[in-house]
Amino acid sequence: MPERKSLPSGTKSSAMLNDSLLSSPPRVPPSQSTKERRNPSVTPKRFGRFFTPRSRVSSEPSAARKALHALAGPALNRCPTPSSSPLKPITEENNSGFDFPPLRNPKRRKTTHHTPSRQVSNPLPTPVHTSPLLPTPDLQLGLSSPIRNLRARRDGQDVVDMDMMSDDEDEPRGPASFTRSVPLRHRGFAGELAQRMAGGLTHVRSSTVRHPVADWRTPTADFYSRPDNVHLCKSQVRDDRAIPFCTSSCHNNSLVAVGDEEGYVRLLDSNAKFSEIHLSFPVHSNAIIDLDFSEDDYLLATAAGDQTGKVVDMMTQQTLTVFDQHTASLKQVRFQPGRGGGCVLATSARDGTVQIWDLRCRGPVQEIPPIELEVGLRSRTPKTPIPGAVVGGIYNPHFRPVKPTPRSQANGATESARATVTALQFLPQGREHLLLTACEADSSIKLWDIRAVHTNRHHRTSSPVSSTAPPPSHTWRYFGISAMTLNGDGSRLYSVCKDNTVYAYSTAHLVLGSAPELTPALPGQDPPRRRLHGLEQVGLGPMYGFRHPQFHATSFYIKTAVRPARDGREELLAVGSSDGCAVLFPTDERFVSDALRRGESVRPSTGRLFSASFSSNLAEDETVPLIQRGTPLVRGHDKEVGALTWTNEGKLVTAGDDYFIRCWKEDREEARDLRTGGETEGRRWGCGWADVGESWDGDQEDWKDADDDW
Repeated sequence: MPERKSLPSGTKSSAMLNDSLLSSPPRVPPSQSTKERRNPSVTPKRFGRFFTPRSRVSSEPSAARKALHALAGPALNRCPTPSSSPLKPITEENNSGFDFPPLRNPKRRKTTHHTPSRQVSNPLPTPVHTSPLLPTPDLQLGLSSPIRNLRARRDGQDVVDMDMMSDDEDEPRGPASFTRSVPLRHRGFAGELAQRMAGGLTHVRSSTVRHPVADWRTPTADFYSRPDNVHLCKSQVRDDRAIPFCTSSCHNNSLVAVGDEEGYVRLLDSNAKFSEIHLSFPVHSNAIIDLDFSEDDYLLATAAGDQTGKVVDMMTQQTLTVFDQHTASLKQVRFQPGRGGGCVLATSARDGTVQIWDLRCRGPVQEIPPIELEVGLRSRTPKTPIPGAVVGGIYNPHFRPVKPTPRSQANGATESARATVTALQFLPQGREHLLLTACEADSSIKLWDIRAVHTNRHHRTSSPVSSTAPPPSHTWRYFGISAMTLNGDGSRLYSVCKDNTVYAYSTAHLVLGSAPELTPALPGQDPPRRRLHGLEQVGLGPMYGFRHPQFHATSFYIKTAVRPARDGREELLAVGSSDGCAVLFPTDERFVSDALRRGESVRPSTGRLFSASFSSNLAEDETVPLIQRGTPLVRGHDKEVGALTWTNEGKLVTAGDDYFIRCWKEDREEARDLRTGGETEGRRWGCGWADVGESWDGDQEDWKDADDDW
C-alpha cells in the first residue's frame, strides 16, 4: 500500500475541509456523553399542540417535515446525490426559477416503478459528482429535490414507506387504467334516443333495437279522427250542403275559419264541439277561394270568385276594405309578415297580375251603393266598405307558351299568353320585402322585390330578381304549381306541382350569384335595393321531392301546410290529394338522406344513381330524387281533399268535396286501436286514422308493454 505524502499546511487544511464536507459528522457514544438528561419541559406551544383536536390541525406537512421524512426514507441510500441541508436542498436553492409539478399527497402505499428507458452512465457516486458545491446531473435534468431525484433514478420495483401525519385509512391504488367507452346502443333508451337525434341509427323499431325508438313514421303514426271530430258543411241560406273551399287557422287561439261556395265564413273551435258552428257571417256573393289571418288575428283577408278581395274586422264581422282592381276571380291573398304590421297584403288572380295593397292608404274615391241583405247567393253585408289602395303591382309575371302559328313563324316572332298566378308566398320577417309567385303554366318559381315594382299596368313589365329552373324531368311537358308554403325557420320552400310531387327548395339559393336583396339589413336600415329593370338571375332548382302512391294533384285546389316544430312536436308537411285523403310527410332531412342511402328514392326520367349529397347543385342531365316516405290519413274523406290547415296546438283540419270538415288529433292509443281493432261492432264507423303500412311494428303488444314500463 503506498505511503501517503505530506501536504503543505494550506493544502492540508483544504483537504480536511473537503473530508469534513464529504463525510458524516462523527457520532459520540452514549456512554461518553456528558450532557445531563432531563425530563422535557411543558411549554405553551407543546401544551397547545397536545390538546388541540386533530380536525383543527392542518393535514399539509411542513417543509421541514417533508425533508426529514425524505432523509428517513429507506431508499435514500440508493440515491447517489445526497442533499447538503435537510431543511433546504441545494438543488432547490440553485433552481428556484424552475417550475416543477407539485408532489402528490403521500400515503403509505405500494408504488410500482418501471425501469426508465434511458440508462444512467455513472450510477456510483464520485467526489466530483457528489460535491455539494457543484451542480449535479439531476440539476441539469430539472430535478429539484431528493425525492424527485429518487423517482428519476430508481429502477425496478421498490416499496416506499411514507408515514404521514394523517391517520386516514389506507387506500389501495393499482396502476392507472383506462375505461373503455360504452357505445350508445348499449346505454338504454337515452342512448338510443341520442343516437336517433344524431342520425346514426340505421335500424329502428326492429328486433335489433332493444328500446322503442321512433323511425320516420313515428311522428305521423298517432293521428286519428272520431265521428265527433267531424263538421258537416251545410248551407246557410237553403236546406242543402255547401262545399268548403278554403281553411285558415288563427295564430293565437284554437279557432279555424272555413270559406264555402256561398261566400260565407264560419268559425269552428278545434278544442270544443267541432261539429257545431262557433260563428258564421257572409262576406262575398260567390265562392271564397282563399283566407288568411293577420298576425294578431284581428283581421281576416279573403279572396273570392266575384273578382274582389276583402278585409274583415273579426271583432265586428264587418268589411273594412275591398280590393277591386282585378279583372278576374282571385286565387290567393297573403298578409305581409314583419314590418307590414297587418297592413300590407298581396293578391293574385286569374288575370295574370299580382297587386300589393296598403290598408293605411285610401283608394280612389268612388260611389259604392249600399248593399241590402238578400236571400240566396247574392247575400251581402249592409255596409259601404272603403276601397283599397294599390301601392304596387306585378303585371304579367308569368307567361304561357303558345303554339306558333304559320304567320308567327314567317315573322320569326314567338307568341305567349299571360298565365294565372296560382300561388303567393312572402319570405319570413327580415326579408318580408321579397315575394314568391308561381303559375299554372310551368313549375318555375319567381322571386320579386315589391319595392321595385310598378303601380301602372301601362309601364314596362317588371323584372323579377330571379327565377328557379324547372326539374329536369319537365323538358317534355310543363306542369303548373297549385300551392307554396315555407317551413318553420324559412329555410325550405315546398311547392305542390301538378306532376304529383311536392318539391323542396332552399330559400338561401333562390338567387345564385350577387343578391343584395337577401343581404341582412343593419339595425334601423332597409336592405339594399336592386336597380329597376335589372337583369333576371337564375335560382337553384328543387333539391328533392316527396311522392306517395295515394297523393295525386289533379286540380289547382290542392293545398299544402307545414306544422312548425314547437312544444315537443316535430315539423310535418301536410298536403291534400285527389284520392280522398291527406298525406303527411316528415320534413326532417335526416330521413331524406337515409332514404337516399338505402336507395329508396325514385327517379322519374333516368336510372342513374344520385349522390347522397342531395343538397348539391344538380346538373341538367340529372334527376331530382323523389322520396316516398309519407303517411296517408285514410277513411276520413270520400272525395278530393283540397284545403287544409294546422291549428296553433298542432291539430290538422282538412276540408273535402264530400262536404266534411274533419279535425285530426294525435293519440297513440287511439290510433293503434283503430288500426288493429278491426270493423267489429262498427268500431271504425265515421273514423279515420294514419295508415303506416303493414311493415310498421309500433302497434305490437311488446312495444306497448315497454312503453308502460317506461
